[in-house]
Amino acid sequence: MAKCKLTMRDISRASGLSMFTVSRALSGAAGVSEASRLQIRKIAQEIGYVPNRAAQELRGVSRGQIALITAGTANAYYLDLMLGIQQTTRAQGQEVVLMDIALNGAYDAALEDRVIQRLLEARMAGVITTLTLKPESIDLLTAWDIPIVFVDASPPLQAPHLPSVTTDNYAASLLVGEHMSWHGYRNWLFIVYPERWSSRLDRERGLRDAAAKHGATLIVLESDNDAASAHRVLGRFLDDAVNRPDALIAGNNPLLLGSMKLLRERDVEVPRDMALVSYDEFAWASLIDPPLTVLNERSEEIGRIAAETLISIITEQTESVRRGGHSAPDYKTAHQLQVPVDLVIRRSCGCPSSHG
Repeated sequence: MAKCKLTMRDISRASGLSMFTVSRALSGAAGVSEASRLQIRKIAQEIGYVPNRAAQELRGVSRGQIALITAGTANAYYLDLMLGIQQTTRAQGQEVVLMDIALNGAYDAALEDRVIQRLLEARMAGVITTLTLKPESIDLLTAWDIPIVFVDASPPLQAPHLPSVTTDNYAASLLVGEHMSWHGYRNWLFIVYPERWSSRLDRERGLRDAAAKHGATLIVLESDNDAASAHRVLGRFLDDAVNRPDALIAGNNPLLLGSMKLLRERDVEVPRDMALVSYDEFAWASLIDPPLTVLNERSEEIGRIAAETLISIITEQTESVRRGGHSAPDYKTAHQLQVPVDLVIRRSCGCPSSHG
């Protein structure tokens, strides 16, 4: 059966149950036995039926809306990213629906499944995601011709052709390593989130190469992607460490927050006792004492470019359908972009004064 022609009638035929029963089972209405409800839902999933909630007016969503999938909105990086996206989409008359699949920084595979189902039901025009999604999720979006753009995350290995707007994380880490070496630091500690966030790989690789080049030792400390986990993991490490690191490099804002809290509780003075550098610039980084040395990854610019890229794909897709052509999004090599970074030097790294 063709994907766009699947209806409740197909489920009725496959199950041998009436259209009335199928309709009530799928809508969650009463009057259907639990056995029939489970049977109908199982068949719907097996044949790939997706209810058009927008057409049913159960949600006021239209093809003018774009889904933004985030991985924990506690990260200040996402605030600037969303600003760039929303400014661009608003100018084009489109709305953004926020969908989070990593509440409080904890990735939830079941939540990802529900989010993907929701945006399919709503017939979203396109998707921007900050996390590399599961292969099954990519397959569903592809099957329903919903274009997708990755930001701050690489496309999955099985679909390297998909559009992406990312930071040059490897070059960013080389910048950090070069500056740590310039200070004479030889014992580096990198506290970082799990590999589910694909930016981790190039950030760690760049720091490892920088450490090897400059004769430094790098210890990689993995934490869950939230402040409380970073606080706990760093505390355990310092309890067991024979020598305290010269420099602590935080993988993002939530891990930085947890680390700073722990250092303050332990009376570790930055940068006298330990230098501190973090990925991801944020609005009040210069107001902290000491002001923080950070990598400015231009997240607002990344958001703007991602939105422009997705809108251009949707526009071409719409024109193709209007001309009687194919409905699948047309991805091009030009849709894969990388944005350079800046190391914003302030006093937390040991520099005597702040400068760009």
